Amino acid sequence: MIIVGAGPGGLTAGLYAARMGLETTILEAGIAGGQMINAWLLENYPSYESISGADLATRMKEQTTKAGAELKELTSVEKLLLDKRLKVAITADGEEFHAPAMILAMGAHHARLGVPGEDRLEGRGVSFCATCDGPLFRGRTTLVVGGGNTAAMEALFLANIVEKVYLVHRRDKLRAAHTYAERLKRHEKVEILWDTILTEIVGEKVVTEVKLRNKRTGKEWTLPVQGVFMAVGVRPNSEIAAAGVKTDEKGYIITDQFKQTSIPQVYAIGDVHSNSPRQIVTACGDAVVAVTHWLSVKPD
Repeated sequence: MIIVGAGPGGLTAGLYAARMGLETTILEAGIAGGQMINAWLLENYPSYESISGADLATRMKEQTTKAGAELKELTSVEKLLLDKRLKVAITADGEEFHAPAMILAMGAHHARLGVPGEDRLEGRGVSFCATCDGPLFRGRTTLVVGGGNTAAMEALFLANIVEKVYLVHRRDKLRAAHTYAERLKRHEKVEILWDTILTEIVGEKVVTEVKLRNKRTGKEWTLPVQGVFMAVGVRPNSEIAAAGVKTDEKGYIITDQFKQTSIPQVYAIGDVHSNSPRQIVTACGDAVVAVTHWLSVKPD
């Protein structure tokens, strides 16, 4: 089995496939762990009251390779050939890997604003997941950037935990569903800053404040906050597979209940497939579903 991507889903798929006796290769463009290595503290992964994303990634990697899976880090896959009996992954160096089954676990990436402080303070107050990191800001002041359903749900989730939530939106009307918009407007802990853009995130070791500008009036001001949650979009890393498997209008790979794509023997798990809640535990669950399904249908 070939697994493209070594985030939590890809590593779990490798663990299960290797333990079930499959010759397993995991190809990872960067370092194993995916987006979870950027989470400085995880408190919602079962069996760990708290653990850093980097530590969890290291433990997963060690367990997977110990089980017998071959992990090739810093190995970028440039092309996939999926229409033959044997599926082929071709790396940037021209090396080819062949197997009768393939799991696509390339994940997704968060859209970024590109403002000063966004990258430098990621994991130190800048987050892209309220479900993951919201509880770390209990009793504090936070700011959510965006105006769609994701931003609205992030703000409402945070409002149940933190002291104050500012929602910064560059327009004078939310793109979120009406029900979400109304709940936000009524919530006593939420304040919407209309026609406003984030221009900078400030802090030495952690976030301490943000700089804002009103597009309509030109007013600029500084707002003290401890957490900034970016909700300006997520993009699936599905480009290399898009030519072969069916995707939805946003580029997410469409799968059935077994995580199988439109091409038999090719599976998609974790953030890259449609309807994913983008959580570590669900990516791991997807992996188990995909591997066990292949084992149930593969030729002897």
